Amino acid sequence: MPLKLLPLNERHFTTNWAKGTYCYRFLFDLAITSQSYKNDSELEDWRMQALQMMKEIKQIGIAYGRQEIVNLARGHYGMTMPHSCGSKPTNIDDVMSIVENEEWYYDNKVYKQNIIYHLMYGLTRSGMNAWMLQQEHKWLKKHQIRYCQDVVGIRKTKLRGFVYSIINSKFSNSTIKLFRTVMQRKYGEFITVRKPIENVSSRFTYTERQFLGGSGYIVSCDRGNDGREYDNSDSYESIGSRWIKMCIEDRNMTVADVHKVVDELYTTYTGQIMPNVNNMVSDEALINNNLTCVTPNKDIKTPTETDKMVNNGKEKDITFLGELVICQFIC
Repeated sequence: MPLKLLPLNERHFTTNWAKGTYCYRFLFDLAITSQSYKNDSELEDWRMQALQMMKEIKQIGIAYGRQEIVNLARGHYGMTMPHSCGSKPTNIDDVMSIVENEEWYYDNKVYKQNIIYHLMYGLTRSGMNAWMLQQEHKWLKKHQIRYCQDVVGIRKTKLRGFVYSIINSKFSNSTIKLFRTVMQRKYGEFITVRKPIENVSSRFTYTERQFLGGSGYIVSCDRGNDGREYDNSDSYESIGSRWIKMCIEDRNMTVADVHKVVDELYTTYTGQIMPNVNNMVSDEALINNNLTCVTPNKDIKTPTETDKMVNNGKEKDITFLGELVICQFIC
């Protein structure tokens, strides 16, 4: 089968893609005996089957990749749980509880940042990516298939098929988001290998660093005096529009990501369910970058209607949709 049979993104599983790849469906389904489809229904069945296979491969990337992070944290770095008698992490949540422990992070901070860099990026690089190659081999063996390796100009040992690519993409993106979110929330900074984007918000300060495993940046976030990025002349519609645009363009979030994060944050800080969150912003408007933010639901507080909420014994300032996203998640 082709090296790149399955795309990396769900949006690319189009009808045209299904038409061009249907001839390979029989490899994954013993009930299929023909290499051509008879009607649109069979074509859609193949598209949905392929999407399910992609999701299965993504789950493999998450499960085995995060276990590799735990193994690296336990074995190579000897990381132990905060306030324990030398107990080592057993899952990814344990690792993140160590990372967000201030005593651990600020004790030889540069070295700890090197550890985080390694946990974020090391496991996908040559020499440490054997777990991905192994999982790819298992998946191909399970389906009794192999790639067509007649690719000119590329050594066979360097060929990377769709299974490897999907595992790598899902694991890398989810891991980067996981560490970035924890570090931003706890320390107001995060680690990245991506170069600064031109004309990016001045809130972010990039400091180039050479880590033990390669080069990258420490990115710090300037929240200003009150953590806001608007003045009195701004309307909350335009503020929300900018914030949501930043989520999607600068932070590489999807519309679903924005909905999920806002819902979770609102519930965390208010103890209530976010009212009509899925209807607050038009998906079509976001996709077309026509980001005219819909007026928030009347039940949600605007910046001038801040309530003092109590969460875990600490007083919190609760504001409307956009501020929850940018102040509590993005920065």
